[in-house]
Amino acid sequence: MDLLDDLHLTELEPIIWVQRLPDAVRPVMELASVFGTDTFFLLCLPVLYWCVNPAFALRLGLTVLLAAATNAIAKLATHQPRPYWIDARVRPLSIEGAFGLPSGHAQIGTAALGRIAAAVGRPWAWWTAGALVALVCLSRVYLGVHFISDVVTGVLLGIVVLVLVGRFERPVTVWWRRRALWAQLGIAVVLSGALIGAAVLANAPYAGWSTPATWSSAGAIDPESLDTIVTMSGALLGTLSGTAVMYRLGWFDAGGRLGVRAARWALGMVVAVLIWYAEREVLPETLAATYAGYALLALWVQLGAPVLFIKLGLMSRAGRPQAVH
Repeated sequence: MDLLDDLHLTELEPIIWVQRLPDAVRPVMELASVFGTDTFFLLCLPVLYWCVNPAFALRLGLTVLLAAATNAIAKLATHQPRPYWIDARVRPLSIEGAFGLPSGHAQIGTAALGRIAAAVGRPWAWWTAGALVALVCLSRVYLGVHFISDVVTGVLLGIVVLVLVGRFERPVTVWWRRRALWAQLGIAVVLSGALIGAAVLANAPYAGWSTPATWSSAGAIDPESLDTIVTMSGALLGTLSGTAVMYRLGWFDAGGRLGVRAARWALGMVVAVLIWYAEREVLPETLAATYAGYALLALWVQLGAPVLFIKLGLMSRAGRPQAVH
C-alpha cells in the first residue's frame, strides 16, 4: 500500500486548502453530504413505496443496498485511512469510524441519483444528478473525511453498480418471478449471508491488524466493525422476503387521496421508528440483533405495512407490478 500512502500525502494539501473556504459554506457542505448517505435514501423509500410508485421504490432500494454493501466490503478490502486520521492539520468536520476508501457517499450517491435520472430519462435529470454527485464529493473532501482519490473511486464504483443494474435488472427480475416462493425465500437467505461472508473474506488478509500509531488523530475507532454490512444484509433479507410474499398476495395500489397517503406514511413511519428504536435501545448490542432488527424493519416496509393499510382501508389491492422498463 506504499503507493496509496504516497498518494494520500500528496492529497493532504488540497484538502487543507479546501477547508480554508469561509465557514458560511459548512452548512451547505453538510447538507450536500446527506444526499450520498444510504440512510437518506432508505428514509425516503417508504414514502415512495407506500404512496407513489412501489415498483420503482423497490428497484431504487435494491440499488442503494447493492451500492452500500459493496462499498462496505471494499472498505474492508482496502483498509485505508481518512485524511484527519493521519494529519492533525485536517479539521474533522465530521466524525467517521469506517475506513475511507472508497467513499460510500460518492458511490451510493452516484448509483442512487443515477438510477433516478435513468428513470426520468431526460437530459436535465442526468445533469442534475451529476451536479449533486459532484457537490457530494466536494463536501466529503471539505469535511476532512475523504481524500480526492476516495471520492473518485467511489464515483467509479457507483457507475459500475449503475451499469450492472441497468444491464441485469430486467433479466434478473424475470428470472426471480419464475421461482417458487420457497425458492425466493431461500435465495434471499443465501444472498444475505453471502454479503456477510464476502465482508469476512475481504477482512481475512488483515488478521491481527491494529490501528497504526500514525493514525493518532483518528481517536477511538473500530474500522473493522461489521455493523454496516450486517445492517445491509438484514435489510436485503427483509426486502426480498417481504416483496416475494407481497407479490403472492396480489400487490397493492399506492394511489389515493393525499390525506389517505399521508395517513399511510404517518402510521407506517410510527411503527418503523418503534422497530428502529427497539433495535437500538432494547435489543442487545450484538451483530445478530442488528441483523434481525433491520430484517424486521425492511419486512415491515415491504410487507407488514401494505397488508395493514389494506386491512384498514387505507390502501387497495392491485395487479402485480409491471415489468421492469
